[in-house]
Amino acid sequence: MSAIRLGALVISAPRFYAALALLVLVAAAELAARRARRRAPDEGAAPVSANWAWNAAGVVVLGARVGFVIENLGYFSSRPLEALAFWQGGFAPWWGIASGAALVAWTFRPLGAVRAALVPAALALAVWLVLPPLLTPAQTSAVTLPQLELERLTGGVVDLEALAAGPLIVNTWATWCLPCRREMPQLARAAAENPNATFLLVNQGENPEAVREFLADYPGVNLDDVLLDGGMKVAEHLGGVGLPTTYFFAAGGELVATHVGEISGAALDQMLRRMALD
Repeated sequence: MSAIRLGALVISAPRFYAALALLVLVAAAELAARRARRRAPDEGAAPVSANWAWNAAGVVVLGARVGFVIENLGYFSSRPLEALAFWQGGFAPWWGIASGAALVAWTFRPLGAVRAALVPAALALAVWLVLPPLLTPAQTSAVTLPQLELERLTGGVVDLEALAAGPLIVNTWATWCLPCRREMPQLARAAAENPNATFLLVNQGENPEAVREFLADYPGVNLDDVLLDGGMKVAEHLGGVGLPTTYFFAAGGELVATHVGEISGAALDQMLRRMALD
């Protein structure tokens, strides 16, 4: 499961579970602090606080972002301001966990006092690491390129399966989708910089005239990469639940990763590097 739908809102599953884990951390710490205060009501007792959990949650997010920037320093060194665009995504979870653990260890020094953080931290890690596999149906077979023929914006028909010889990136989008608009230049840039990979920008459910008019504002997009999927069959076959969604296929046509929502340039480049190593 790559995304979770909450009414009209579609959230990337990794982001959802990470946010839920941090919420559990803070809630469990607050509950433990309240219970401790009830057990020690005398005025002379030291106040019991859950501030450590709030601080740790903030440090986890910050550390995860900083870790992602460090891992992709080659990209951000020439685009330093993009490091601040955290809303585009791009977090390294284990960097965040390490940062949060370091703060907790410092807060509860000597380490014998860290017992107060063990249960909230364990519950948060369980939500992040254990809950997703329990709620996600086991994949019985590999997801592969659908057997579809789509019209190319510039004319002609494209057989998706015929493009499985090398790495393939399929992005589903629409002109009315604001995140789709923001990520379009990054997809165009990545396509130009990675001629060994095939990029397909598959428009969902719109007529050719509307697509051409929209792309007139994006001169960097190669119109030969734009396909028309009037029946939205690609999203149906691949289980897409929202736009934009970017699907990464290895040579041979097997789906290796799915990114739901706007993809940043750094995250896109990182995924392309991983595919090149596989």
